[in-house]
Amino acid sequence: MGVFIDGVDIGVIVAIGIDFALAYGINKMYHRALRAALNIDNVKQYALDKRLHQKLEESPTRSIPYGCVEGIVRPVGATLQSHYKPGTEGVMQHSSMVEHKSRRLQGFWSDVKNVIIDKLEVIPFYLVPHGESTYPTKVMVTEPNSAYNIEQELLVTHENFIQPQTDIIKKGMELISGEVHKGLQETEKMLIVGTQLMAIGRLVKEGDDIKMKPPSDDYKYIISRKTKDELVRLLQNRAWIYKIVARVLGVAGFTLICFWVYRVYRKVRKVNEIEKMKKQIQQQRDREEQRRARTAYRSDSNRTSVISEESQDWDNRQCVVCLNNQREVVLLNCGHVCVCGDCAFALPEPKKCPVCRERVEKFVTTYTP
Repeated sequence: MGVFIDGVDIGVIVAIGIDFALAYGINKMYHRALRAALNIDNVKQYALDKRLHQKLEESPTRSIPYGCVEGIVRPVGATLQSHYKPGTEGVMQHSSMVEHKSRRLQGFWSDVKNVIIDKLEVIPFYLVPHGESTYPTKVMVTEPNSAYNIEQELLVTHENFIQPQTDIIKKGMELISGEVHKGLQETEKMLIVGTQLMAIGRLVKEGDDIKMKPPSDDYKYIISRKTKDELVRLLQNRAWIYKIVARVLGVAGFTLICFWVYRVYRKVRKVNEIEKMKKQIQQQRDREEQRRARTAYRSDSNRTSVISEESQDWDNRQCVVCLNNQREVVLLNCGHVCVCGDCAFALPEPKKCPVCRERVEKFVTTYTP
């Protein structure tokens, strides 16, 4: 097997494995996105009124496995206050502080981020009907931080980049040490009270309260400022991109397989040609031995002169590499007849003619009577 597998083949096989692993993973992402789009498109939307209470009461489990509601965000208790915008209140708050650096590694500079603060605060909140002062029907949203891509639904309330104060000496020391401080990135994002939200998940009635909870693993828990149609289009577009990438990776993997099979086929054919040539050279050597044996038994009167002539002729036909065997192979494309079969096969890759150093494309056996 080692005859057919070399370093290039191992690299191709590894590339094929990585390619198909990526294609398999992206194909699964495509099916998940497509299934999520279909589920959201088919989910039933419920108004925040008494009919939702009646629907849940009629259910044996007092729940709806996958339902959609829309409403305005209202806090259950005290709200979260923005640290940078007075008067801004929310029910989710993500504060972060990231230190940005440039670090020299093996002669190359690369950006490095060091997270100093990464804090997410969440309080319970309701979705209530729009435009009503009293809220006869409201849905408490539980575990909003586990919703799909909830980070994208938060509004940026503060963003600031603080550059460090430095001078030429400090800058030079940082360059010598290989670590340059660029500054601090402060960011605050909030889900603000009064935001219009859509929630898709498991609706459950517990006592007199209706709660929105994460659904089973087959469905996505959605809390979004987008409409249902916008979410469906977004997931469909994402699924289409995944599909294209998976197909491109599949074609690339198939191409690599064809390339590897072609390489193996060429190697097998080359080995078969070498084995066939070895047989031809051995047959030629057997004929030469028989000819010499007949010559050795010639008459005593002619033996000395014949042996002398054969000795001189043998010197002219010696392999230029081993100086032992007879020249048996024609090297193409240069056409030199200078090596025996053993040395021809032993030439290092890429094989070159020992006389003119031209690349050897093919061997052809020859016979000198």
